[in-house]
Amino acid sequence: MRRLLCLVLIVTGFLPRLSAAEPDAHLLAGTWRYDPARSTELSSWGALQLVITVDGPRVTLVRHWTAGRRTFDEVMPLNLTQAVNAVPVEWWPDNRHLGAYIGGDKTKRIHATLMDGGRMLRLSSDLVLATQQGERAVNILSDYKVSANGAQLTLIELRSTRNDPVVYVFHRVTDAATDAKVAKGNAE
Repeated sequence: MRRLLCLVLIVTGFLPRLSAAEPDAHLLAGTWRYDPARSTELSSWGALQLVITVDGPRVTLVRHWTAGRRTFDEVMPLNLTQAVNAVPVEWWPDNRHLGAYIGGDKTKRIHATLMDGGRMLRLSSDLVLATQQGERAVNILSDYKVSANGAQLTLIELRSTRNDPVVYVFHRVTDAATDAKVAKGNAE
């Protein structure tokens, strides 16, 4: 009788699961300001702000690039329940000075995985870049990882076209007024 009762409680969800807890992407949510002293240079951009919003399995990454009066927002809506997210790409802001632009069908195909109890989001992005030499398929492995205290986010990108990783360190924005003064960038 006791076994039957335990089985009924497990099936109906009244007993806690024995498996590991589901990862919580809310640990990544927030506004993050780029730390230039601890990061890879932004090329011709002066500042970078990262905004991560979470709504259940949906995570949206917005990278706000700024150089004086010039700005560009790269928006990546992701559904963590999908095997692949096809994200339209308006423009490729990374390393503009190289003369590499979005090519192919102007789409990133992104595999998104939440790891480490929700402290890390791993993206494997496939896209095609157009250069003077022609189009080239590129893979970018991106790890967005929040520190244990939740105050710092480190983005490490490994690009198939580059030998060295790109490392961006961000600090959580807790005062929007102060951040607005810093986020303008200084390049014209």
